[in-house]
Amino acid sequence: LGIYIDIVNDVKFAWKVQRDVQERGWTEEQVREDINKRLPDFSKYVDPQKANADVILRYEPSDQGLPYLKVKLIQKKGGAFPMITLKKDLTLKGSKPGATLKMYDDDWYGNKVTVVEMDGEIDMDNMEAQLKMIEENMEGLNAKSAGELTEAMLKLKSSPGSQNGTGLLQTVIAMKVREIYEKLSRQAA
Repeated sequence: LGIYIDIVNDVKFAWKVQRDVQERGWTEEQVREDINKRLPDFSKYVDPQKANADVILRYEPSDQGLPYLKVKLIQKKGGAFPMITLKKDLTLKGSKPGATLKMYDDDWYGNKVTVVEMDGEIDMDNMEAQLKMIEENMEGLNAKSAGELTEAMLKLKSSPGSQNGTGLLQTVIAMKVREIYEKLSRQAA
């Protein structure tokens, strides 16, 4: 199973600036130089791996701009990652900016893929209800119990990314990895 985390440069730069300026006392220019210094090796050795991954978690700026995110779960058709799908597109309202979830087929480096995308943020004051709506709209999650995804996300409510597709789709990947592990364990027994 190949899993790749794909952070586009705009998001990577914004995150690194936020961390390095606050925690390390760097200037924005020092951060840019540090990123540019590593870019050739990243482009040569790391980035090409995303073409062969079974599932890619891609971070892009939201259609509403940074700091909001659009997070995509890109699932290779016929790959080792058991797909999740959405029954229908969703629009979640409440706090700004709100969120949209949608699914579509696409091409990823010559591979047919299904993409589940979340753009924006859920309403943290209405988090449980919105997570339940999302979970009920997912097919193929293979949860251990109804509401497992919602419960897992509520436990992480104060963690970074819990309000957007970062936490949601990472939790989905963790549940699917568990599914693969359990299947392999049964086959080995």
